[in-house]
Amino acid sequence: MLIAYRPELENPPREAGFGIITDKGLISLAPGLNQEIPDEQWEVAKANPTVKALLSIGAIEEMKERVEIETIPQNIESLSQLPLSQAIQAIELLHDEDKLDSWKKVEGRVRVRNAINRRLEAIRKGKA
Repeated sequence: MLIAYRPELENPPREAGFGIITDKGLISLAPGLNQEIPDEQWEVAKANPTVKALLSIGAIEEMKERVEIETIPQNIESLSQLPLSQAIQAIELLHDEDKLDSWKKVEGRVRVRNAINRRLEAIRKGKA
């Protein structure tokens, strides 16, 4: 299972990861995309009230295993036209540093700017 964790959508925003203890073991979610979460363990974790709340606000999202090329925003000039959760999802999908830098220059929302900075850092370190 591929799980996206966006701590900046929590109130107050978290800086670190998130852990869920289940009868099948511990699931650790780091900010960004988390791969190789066992399906049966994730099904148990989704019953947790905190996980349910984070799913409802978009801070945790179950992702498709493969991202389709069509879902990557190519023609968006500014993220200001997107809601917060969609803007952050667009940032996570993009590998174009120039586009991210151009979005960062005009973006006024602090959480979106922070997500852009984290994405740029991940791309530069080869972790994206």
